[in-house]
Amino acid sequence: MARHPIKVEEEGAGERLDRFLAQRWADRSRSYWQRQIERGQVRVNGRAEKAGYILKAGQVVEADLEDAEEPTLVAPQGEPRALPPWVCYMDAAIVVIDKPRHLVVHPSAGHWHDSVVHQLLPWLPYEAGEWRPGVVHRLDKDTSGLMVLARSRVARERLSAAIQARAVTRQYVAVVRGNFHPPDGLIEAPLGRDPVHRLKMAVVYGGREARTHYRTLARWAGASLVECTLDTGRTHQIRVHAASLGHPVIGDPLYGGRLEGFMEGQLLHAGRLAFHHPITGEPMAFVAPPPEDWRGLSALGRAEVLASWVYQPGVDPGTTQWLSELGIDACERNS
Repeated sequence: MARHPIKVEEEGAGERLDRFLAQRWADRSRSYWQRQIERGQVRVNGRAEKAGYILKAGQVVEADLEDAEEPTLVAPQGEPRALPPWVCYMDAAIVVIDKPRHLVVHPSAGHWHDSVVHQLLPWLPYEAGEWRPGVVHRLDKDTSGLMVLARSRVARERLSAAIQARAVTRQYVAVVRGNFHPPDGLIEAPLGRDPVHRLKMAVVYGGREARTHYRTLARWAGASLVECTLDTGRTHQIRVHAASLGHPVIGDPLYGGRLEGFMEGQLLHAGRLAFHHPITGEPMAFVAPPPEDWRGLSALGRAEVLASWVYQPGVDPGTTQWLSELGIDACERNS
């Protein structure tokens, strides 16, 4: 992969970033450049920008040019196969899934034919050339849990608008190394592409606003179970915010959470999703337990419980009940 710098001349000023690139490389589509931009492979004056960013004369665009155009989605022929077992709910407008760990959401390098999008394509509003039909938010490959996808253009537009307006509640549980001090709080730290390691995100000056509320549910001598609620939805947000305070998610080697001999997989799970139905306006809420292998947490010993409920009092499981279902012995915190 080679990097190509291009200076924006007067005739390119006022152009969208993705269109600007597509015009200069006719053998690569606009959707190709949108994918490159989303992955952080394009920079304007050294900064990552969105595909719709409007360019100014004199700016320098740096683009990482892959050797070949990526394959496009191909709609399956014949009758749709059975729904995947991880589909929780579906109607004419939306589909809610409990994504398994190790499954990517949309096509990417090395995963052109085994993504959530591929498996749900018969039920999504696919149009030729579209790369992420129905996707309005995403989870990292090694993060499990709840997602909603749209099944119509109207539903997609309304769900996207609700996420932008922070009207969709996304709550996670994570097991992190060490104990937070204070045990509850708000992490406000801007995020951007790591200037040295391009596969990573980092807390950077001038990055995009990012806010994560955390609350310690239970803790052991060297680890904590925390509930995290997102105000924003940046790439790797919880993973980077937790690691920036010295408490990386266990099982996350990219940000320092590797823990050999414990269990395989990243201990981050999107456990609760709440929103208003994009067509009917009906309030909807879904809760999904973490993967079965979280029962390996019992190896940490008895957990000290700091919070009496996991997501929402009176509606969702109490912490002691939830830990018990994971096979973890718990004791109430001494007051």
